[in-house]
Amino acid sequence: MKLIFISLVLSIMKIRIRVVVGIMMFLGYFLIYIARYNLSVHILDMTRVTTSDIINMQNINTTTITRTSETRQGLTVGVLFMDDWKIGLLFSAYHVGYCVCFPIFHTVGDRLGPTWIVGIAGMISGISNCLTPAAARYKFWLLFGARVVVGFCAGAMSPSMVQLLRHWVPPTERHYFMWAYCGITAGTFSTFIICAALQYYARWPVGFYFTGGIQVLWAATWLIVVADYPQKHAFIPRDELIYLINTIGTTFTIKLTNSQAPWRLILKSVPFWALCVLNFGYAWLITSVCVHGPIYYTRVIRYSIYTASALTAMPFFLRLVLGTCILQVFYWYKHNEHIMRVKRLRKYFIVVSHVLPGLIICSLWAIPVVPGPVLITITVALTAAGMDLTLDLCYELSPTFFNSIYTVIKIIGNVPGIIVSLSVGFVTSKYKDYAYVWKHIWCFHALVLLLSGIFFLICGETTVQSWNNVRDRPLQSRPNQRPHYLSNIIEVDEDDNTIRTSSNRKSSSINKKQITPTQL
Repeated sequence: MKLIFISLVLSIMKIRIRVVVGIMMFLGYFLIYIARYNLSVHILDMTRVTTSDIINMQNINTTTITRTSETRQGLTVGVLFMDDWKIGLLFSAYHVGYCVCFPIFHTVGDRLGPTWIVGIAGMISGISNCLTPAAARYKFWLLFGARVVVGFCAGAMSPSMVQLLRHWVPPTERHYFMWAYCGITAGTFSTFIICAALQYYARWPVGFYFTGGIQVLWAATWLIVVADYPQKHAFIPRDELIYLINTIGTTFTIKLTNSQAPWRLILKSVPFWALCVLNFGYAWLITSVCVHGPIYYTRVIRYSIYTASALTAMPFFLRLVLGTCILQVFYWYKHNEHIMRVKRLRKYFIVVSHVLPGLIICSLWAIPVVPGPVLITITVALTAAGMDLTLDLCYELSPTFFNSIYTVIKIIGNVPGIIVSLSVGFVTSKYKDYAYVWKHIWCFHALVLLLSGIFFLICGETTVQSWNNVRDRPLQSRPNQRPHYLSNIIEVDEDDNTIRTSSNRKSSSINKKQITPTQL
């Protein structure tokens, strides 16, 4: 009955099912990134000590401070005296779980089905968020484990949603659905606003309950309105189903595509590693601002928790607006044949997204100025030119093995979350939260971004690589196969190191019949 009602509503509103899938993906990424960075705001309240407590800390013992905190905040017992090193461990826990899980579910999703993986992982992540306050009250390592579980679930959801989009978006509409990935940036800037508002009207545990409850609700809705394929969807209109079958064709599984990838050639490819380095530097700066922005503004520049959260959110809001506009203009330019072509246009984007922001912050090493909200906001906003750049460059390097190389690049891109969290925790624990210490930290972050951009400008490529049409072993014939819209796969045989097109397979894959309503 519910499915009939939903189908009727969508028919009246004339909303395509693939648009609904895109909206659910947007919300999925939105919630993933709220769960990813909510600790950056809540940790300030979890470990906060009043001014009078700090003044009298040398005159009273630890038991008295703990009892005072218990009366004032209740749930902060056990986390009040968390030093910077333990805070760094907590920040790294999410990324540890993500890096472990992402490659596993990148291929498992083909066997279990991406819809169920996303739905179940979303529910587990929501439950873990709801249990976080209890874990924090009980024991540090239990809190650490809860954060690892949240990261593990995100590592299962992200690649599964990417796989799902392959079955729902025709190649001619691919650029229209890039907005689904904007949930990443929207979720990032919304995290700091939402969590700060919840802390203002309640306390930090409410922030985790809210995030967890919304995730569980979204996961349940996902399982109702989303399916692995258009053919499996319960209430997709007949005309939309025919259109998707005819325009998308058969999609090869990720496992099958990975088994055909010429990994020896890929790992020897300088443009591939240049793209890995580019994304590494990009992720390094973005992660450092998200994780340590509220702490820096609060402890060093002495803003309140709420002002610090708003200042951390501001550059990501600007990045979302600018990035969305840049993406739309770029794809309009890309599909407009009447405009003069600019060679290697993507490299000009990297100058704006990597080189210029890196130079702005690194220049502070030469002058006695500490990075403030204005400089950090400008730096992050400029990275909008690189929003979704890695995704697009992966496709340009290798349409055939797009998912394979994107998996490796994403894993490498999440390593900075571990390194930044632990290294900054160690440095601030040893040298304290002095302004000059943080100045060197921010300049080093900018240096990583700058060097990664320069390396790609020198060694990177924005054209299809020669190994794109090479397979590690011949592809097994599969009945009624139709080419994947992301891969443009052409069946080939390898003979005496020469790749030749197999006319029989090519004719069977290209000369295919269109699906008509009578065939369904």
